[in-house]
Amino acid sequence: MKRRLLLGAIGCAGLNWQSQAWSASGTPASGPAPGQRVVIVGGGWGGLSAARALRQSAPELDVVLIDRDPQLRALPLSSPWLVDRTPERLARIDLATLARQLGYRFVAAEVQSIDRTQRQVHSTQGRFGYDWLVLAAGIDYDYAAWFGDDTRASAQARTQFPAGFMAGELDSLKRKLEEFRGGDLVMTIPPPPYRCPPAPYERAMLIGWWLKTRRIPGKLTIIDASAGIPRFTRLFAEHYRDQIVHQPHSQELVIDPFARKLSTLDGEMGFDHAMLLPPMQASKLVAQTGLLGTNAQGQATRWAGVDPLQLRSLVDDRVYLVGDLLDTVSPLFGHYPKTAHIATRLGASAAQQIAQLSRGSAPTAVALPSSICHVWLSAEPAEHLIMDAQYRQRGDGLIVQTVRQQDNPQPRDEDLQWAQTLYTESLGVPAA
Repeated sequence: MKRRLLLGAIGCAGLNWQSQAWSASGTPASGPAPGQRVVIVGGGWGGLSAARALRQSAPELDVVLIDRDPQLRALPLSSPWLVDRTPERLARIDLATLARQLGYRFVAAEVQSIDRTQRQVHSTQGRFGYDWLVLAAGIDYDYAAWFGDDTRASAQARTQFPAGFMAGELDSLKRKLEEFRGGDLVMTIPPPPYRCPPAPYERAMLIGWWLKTRRIPGKLTIIDASAGIPRFTRLFAEHYRDQIVHQPHSQELVIDPFARKLSTLDGEMGFDHAMLLPPMQASKLVAQTGLLGTNAQGQATRWAGVDPLQLRSLVDDRVYLVGDLLDTVSPLFGHYPKTAHIATRLGASAAQQIAQLSRGSAPTAVALPSSICHVWLSAEPAEHLIMDAQYRQRGDGLIVQTVRQQDNPQPRDEDLQWAQTLYTESLGVPAA
């Protein structure tokens, strides 16, 4: 990976933009009038993939990407790093440097609101007008599902018991695991959908291995709202009977993060530390912007309503939606898996749609995504499971999902090669 893309370059993020005055339309106060503009909100896998694809397919467009974080830190491959099974294997990418190299503009800012009537994104660095908006703002935790309006309890859970399913939590979670000397450790798994379905179970297995090999006198209790994944259920029972207790179908979860207690229909327990993963929902920007989907009863869902064959919002044809924030795309299986691989494919497909529209062409149906996941089944010796999800449109127009699983009993960094390929081919990060 080229050094100029690494963490040391972060200090220059957004510097060029902060030194300029901006007009109400989000353009420099001086200089030529802009052409058509695409604003991308979100600098994760989906947003960066859309920016890269737009530079390739429609270089005449003015592309602006906004994110509050000046770097991308990838979540894939983080679970073995948390328990020191591997080093951190994916470089942290400086977004300003990457944007300069690929020819779009990056602004380090917090997006406060989106005015769809005026087609403006309001941020802490000014207002940005757009012809098309790509919303790739990812997910938020829904602590209200546990604590209602008690923001104090939500803050306690977020800061003291991080779940580690957002990149900004990884360092804190690792420190807390390193400080764990024994006792009762709890992991919650919410009802689906949530980010990367196998990830909580993979992480639980690795923590079981860590407890066992380090001889830490503790036990991990998994409070699981669902039935679990059979392959992992067997692994827990066969290899980590003394380290992992899996409690599936745990209903009516009540948590007191101050007293370190929780209860379900199965009873009450205390804990010494916890990874409290609440239910997930689309970024709050989706609700604020009026882009939530609706269910069969006409009630708002927690996700962005989308036309799955065009990736447009159901209520605004100038807004394209990519990544983890999407609502259901098919009655046959529901949501796409909320994974990095899916997000990159959706970002590129949304860019294709916008490129065609910008030239006055009717957009074709999007290329449906695919997703490959490399999941750890054993830490020592290493063993992986490769999960391959493919999608096609059948004769009645519905999207069909096919998932194949393949054991990889002697992995040779195929997971790292997969992630680095996404970096280079989808995000445009120069190869090492």
